[in-house]
Amino acid sequence: MSIASQLRHFIRSGIHRIGELEISESTALAKLSAQGLELSQKRKESAGQMSKSIEAELDDLRMAEARFAVDFQAKGAADGLPLPDGTRLAFDGNGLDKVEFLVAPNPGEGLKPLVKIASGGETSRLMLALKNVLARADQVPTLIFDEIDQGIGGRVGGTVGEKLWQLGHAHQVFVVTHLPQLAVFGDQHFQVQKVIEQNRTLTRVTKLAGEPRTLELAQMLGKVTESTIHSAHDILLGAQAFKTGKKSSAN
Repeated sequence: MSIASQLRHFIRSGIHRIGELEISESTALAKLSAQGLELSQKRKESAGQMSKSIEAELDDLRMAEARFAVDFQAKGAADGLPLPDGTRLAFDGNGLDKVEFLVAPNPGEGLKPLVKIASGGETSRLMLALKNVLARADQVPTLIFDEIDQGIGGRVGGTVGEKLWQLGHAHQVFVVTHLPQLAVFGDQHFQVQKVIEQNRTLTRVTKLAGEPRTLELAQMLGKVTESTIHSAHDILLGAQAFKTGKKSSAN
């Protein structure tokens, strides 16, 4: 076979291979498009259910008038996935959607991005509500809530403590708090102190149980007196009763 014949053969083979690849690409894009649209639809259905569940959680956390929604956006792209209507949408490993959580903490306020509108205390409660709703699906083993008591009082703190304790059934939960009504729900209680020894600042962590824990809770309530010790004992008993009741109902 001459060089010219070989060249023509390679060109024909190349053209044939390009055609096969174009067909494969078209088939793959069509399959991805169908899967992307199906995923998007399921997300939107789940988002509605999730929003209702989160609003119910927020009701428990004394944000009864708050509203939560999930916004879906898609971006056109010339090299994106082809849709049945002839348009093309950008996509990545997560699908076709760009998702943003929206919240209206108070009546009369429109839904706005969570990252731009919520205060520190509201953000903590929103995150707790989210984590409680998504506890079974969330694969993160350890959750840390730092200063989750910001902007809330004792009554709400007790409810937050209950929900954090329940969240602990699906995750390992660490909570940094100065609110005794919340701290009593911890299965383990640690006191963190900053101390100065030999001109060095050190952090000392002490596990508390029994009387030392009661005294710490009394100190969190205010000046340690017979009254605050009694109050600390009462809220501890209340938390224990809640835990025992929940465990009994689960069995």
